[in-house]
Amino acid sequence: MAKHPQWALRHKRKGTEIRFINGSYYLYKITSKWDPEKKRSKKITLGLLGKITEKDGFIESEKHKLKQQQKIQGNITVKEYGISFLITNKLINYVDLLKKHFPDKWKFILALSYCRFAYQSPLKNCPYLFQKSYLSEDIKNAGLSSSMVSKKLKELGLERKQILNFFKEFKVENDSILFDGTDMFSQSKKMSYPHKSKTKKGTFDDIVNVMFVFSTKLMSPLYYRLLPGNIKDISSFKLCLNEAEVNDATVIADKGFYSKKNIEQLDNENIKYIIPLKRNSSLIDYKPVMTGDLKKFNGYFLYEKKIIWYYETEVSGKRLIIYKNDELKTQETKDYLTRCETLPEMYNEKDFFKKQYQFGTISLLSNIDKNINAQEIYERYKTRHQIENMIDVFKNIFEADKSYMQNDDAIEGWMFINFIVMHWYYQIIRMLQVLKLNNKYSPKDIILFLSNVKKVKINNKWFDSELTKNEKELFDKLKIHIV
Repeated sequence: MAKHPQWALRHKRKGTEIRFINGSYYLYKITSKWDPEKKRSKKITLGLLGKITEKDGFIESEKHKLKQQQKIQGNITVKEYGISFLITNKLINYVDLLKKHFPDKWKFILALSYCRFAYQSPLKNCPYLFQKSYLSEDIKNAGLSSSMVSKKLKELGLERKQILNFFKEFKVENDSILFDGTDMFSQSKKMSYPHKSKTKKGTFDDIVNVMFVFSTKLMSPLYYRLLPGNIKDISSFKLCLNEAEVNDATVIADKGFYSKKNIEQLDNENIKYIIPLKRNSSLIDYKPVMTGDLKKFNGYFLYEKKIIWYYETEVSGKRLIIYKNDELKTQETKDYLTRCETLPEMYNEKDFFKKQYQFGTISLLSNIDKNINAQEIYERYKTRHQIENMIDVFKNIFEADKSYMQNDDAIEGWMFINFIVMHWYYQIIRMLQVLKLNNKYSPKDIILFLSNVKKVKINNKWFDSELTKNEKELFDKLKIHIV
């Protein structure tokens, strides 16, 4: 047992324990409880009472003071305040836009969005979580009672026109648009959307298709549309673009998208596209790469401090541009030969020599006019990761790719709530990037830190709970002046 100095031990009382943590002494309240399995008493820590210093003696913690005040003055109420503050201050433009487009539902939308943003909460827990927030003090009668939530969500889903008008508030000129879709899993037998279909993972499940339009200029989603799970037709792209009133979108696909049928459908719908081909595609002519003569290329450009060589060919009237990155080639060559050593049953030198000229290359098929040069097409393709990251956030951060809704209108309303939440998430991303804090913190970190900030009500008067030094410094950097 650690030996503590006498000046610290003077403050020890029955039912307390002194602990030496990071160079300081603290007094904790403890008790003991019989453990029937171990057949002995075990110590239980009840909480921090305060700090002990040689100069000032015992310094009671602020939290313990509040608890003591509760005993003396009456009941105490603690509510989440950090996320509530963010919404009503930093995200106030969303509050104004919801009031504009949904004058009779803005409180309900805001309350549900809060629960999804702060806690990724399923619908059933939202009424409870909202009442635990300080936002519920600012927004009364949000209609989030258990008996009202489903009804209001269906009503919201019927207001597709208002939802589209809300989308339009975020359109900007000279934007670069990305377009992609994902799966939402649903076991509902009462809705028309779910259908058995092949998912992005290659399995067959009951799914709803969700189509997204993403702005690379705003770095935020601009639009979504729900489609039955069995509709994979390219013509749905055109319908989505028409509804979103997007006139200059480019479909930037992944390597698994290319097929002759898909290309024909895109061309028939007059949709612009940039589609990467698999390296073993018969459409690709690797002869300029195989010669090793860079004079056979059309030129080069710099991308993220890397030299990218390129040459262009034509396939059925389409542009096919082959790009070569020597740094990537060196890395891929090393990786493949390493696998030849470690996994000889799967990799060998014979296959290596067949593929050696493909390493470090990307081949893009496009119907974009030639006034857009090879460098810009390459840079547009590289933006695809933005919408892929957004879909990853949609699925893995907010877990919005599963639905337990039993009504088509309700799932539309629920999707709109998640759309707003995604917007808020990307607002934090931009905030971190502008302040150059994105290498140290993620949006999820900021949401967690903010959700730990509380307001305390004692005898009908609200008080700010204390912040740690690190929390104060972080919020000051973010220009979020909570207290």
